[in-house]
Amino acid sequence: MGGDVLLHGDVYACLDHLEDDSIAVAVTSPPYWRQRNYRFEGQIGQEKTPEEYIGRLVKVYSKLRRKLRRDGVFFLNIGDKYLNRYGKSHLLQIPYRVAHHMVRDGWRLEDIIIWYKPNHMPSPVRDRFTNTYEPVLVLTRGESNIYKNGYPRVVEIPLQRTPWRHTAVYPEGLVVEMLKRVKLEDGDIVLDPFAGTGTTAVAVNRVRNSPYAKEIYTIMIEKGDEFVDVIRERAKVRAVVRVEDVDYEWQPVEEENLPECLRPTPMLRDRYGETYIARDQEEFLSALKGIALREFKEFHREDALYFLGVRRWGLDSLYYVHVIYRYGYVLRNMLVISDGNSWYPVFMFARDSTRVAYRFHLDRVRVKPRTMERREWMEEEFIGMRVRDTSGRTSIEGRVVKILEKYADGFPKLVVVQWGKKASVELAIHPEKDELLMEGVKFLCPRCYSELKEPYDPIGENSCPSCGQRLWTSLETVPVVQEPREISEVVRKLEDNKHHMGQIFNIKEFEIKKISSSSKFSSLERINWGASPGARKLMLGEYFTKMRLYRVNQPLVAQYLILLRRSRNMSIQDVVRRLPRRYRHTVGHWFRKDFGGSIPIPEDIEVIEEILGARGGLLRILRRTALKLQTVRASIKGKNPGDYIRGRSDEELVRFLRLLYAPSQGSASRSMR
Repeated sequence: MGGDVLLHGDVYACLDHLEDDSIAVAVTSPPYWRQRNYRFEGQIGQEKTPEEYIGRLVKVYSKLRRKLRRDGVFFLNIGDKYLNRYGKSHLLQIPYRVAHHMVRDGWRLEDIIIWYKPNHMPSPVRDRFTNTYEPVLVLTRGESNIYKNGYPRVVEIPLQRTPWRHTAVYPEGLVVEMLKRVKLEDGDIVLDPFAGTGTTAVAVNRVRNSPYAKEIYTIMIEKGDEFVDVIRERAKVRAVVRVEDVDYEWQPVEEENLPECLRPTPMLRDRYGETYIARDQEEFLSALKGIALREFKEFHREDALYFLGVRRWGLDSLYYVHVIYRYGYVLRNMLVISDGNSWYPVFMFARDSTRVAYRFHLDRVRVKPRTMERREWMEEEFIGMRVRDTSGRTSIEGRVVKILEKYADGFPKLVVVQWGKKASVELAIHPEKDELLMEGVKFLCPRCYSELKEPYDPIGENSCPSCGQRLWTSLETVPVVQEPREISEVVRKLEDNKHHMGQIFNIKEFEIKKISSSSKFSSLERINWGASPGARKLMLGEYFTKMRLYRVNQPLVAQYLILLRRSRNMSIQDVVRRLPRRYRHTVGHWFRKDFGGSIPIPEDIEVIEEILGARGGLLRILRRTALKLQTVRASIKGKNPGDYIRGRSDEELVRFLRLLYAPSQGSASRSMR
């Protein structure tokens, strides 16, 4: 088969068209499990379970091994996946489970290269590290092969976007880097069994034009009809052979438990969490097995967080860690600790509990931005800008029709939003302070008024670390709520004018001059949305979201509502009976402190105040809403450091990880070391 060729068909059938012992190098990135639906029958990646997906890949790669030369090399890039999209979900360790079963099937695992993506996709996750890397498995048929050792085991290569609809998360630069690590000769064939948009063929073309060019050929295999023309255009592959599908069977893999011969070694040093870096694989697996012991679970708090790593790791270290799910724990991250050349893993896991959230203080370890984008707000206009109200049960949209007051730099502070025939006065949070204000509520001891760094512990005793006052046992021992000064000043100004944030008016009844007469926009009616600069911002994707002003811990709110209810000698059913029927399935969640709990939305607070006979305090701050500018920008608190950590000494790493679960200084709780 001379020249570059595209085999258009199912990978298993197409492999039959290749000669045994003919492929020098295979490079590919297969469809990831449950990542994307390519909309054709029999596609790989849509299997019901990870075990089925892994079993099918092992079957396909078993046939590929016969096509690989005896000295050939297979570079397999495959991404990981969480069991569920939301919640406290378990990281499945799919790449390393694939490697484990391929080795059992006859492959030799030569190496695992970490591909770090400097421009990785951003993520809003706050209870784990952002995923920033993927592994590349280096597999061979035997010990004698053309793989060149001595290269770094970590590569930093950006993601690459193609002009086509399919984004090539598998960039040309990664393929070129892998091809540098093998001894290629004239006539060698490079195979990609999952060609996609033809990235491997494009990379081979680049290698042909390099100083160490070889007369090498590519064979692409691709089932998806939508990619055939893309490969022809992008990779200049002219020869296309249509291959009919063939039936084949595969079996789900059977996963193994930790070896019986291992002696468990539990970590019992700090009930808030553990950080332990084992020297070698045997020590690591013993510590991993210690997690299954009853004494390990009984010693630690239910919200404890654990970091378990291993310096001299082997494939068993990466494979067996997925079994902690059977012991009642979830793997949240596999951190890669690197010096830029080599790496070792540190696994982050927590109890698989829906009762409490585990301790993960992300704000303590955020990477502070070097510079923040400074915008000239004086030069921008916001009239006509879209506002989405997400603070209620249904989402509605409005428009900014008047600016009542601005911050010193020109960003709107108080605005009028028109919602159909209604209007409301809204606070807009400055983008340079929004996250700080949203988390800016302080809780003070009701006796000595010292600030409580951790105001409520849902599974432990609560007391003031300064004066010893027991907290959260009655309404008299509920901490005092203190709002940020910036908000208090706005509230006072509005109240002086007999208004409050979020107040709804009929358009005809609303009198702008009650609050301000300095604005150049004097009418609500004469708004031309299409011509306004604010409306044109929609093309840039910017808009305001009306949302709850403060982020407050849900178990804390639930405890306060429980105390209110008990003070009135009311049961949950008593509360339900006094509310409209639409609340029947909602009220119970207000009093739950586990993952099934929910915080009442602002519109519910008024009815709660009436039924439970309370005003102000925590209920007051739960009513607060504000507008937040939705735009693409770095977080003012810094970015999530990601699951690839480079350039830290052992001592720095341990301090960094312990910060995530250690009690705050001055909290009522104390770590047991």
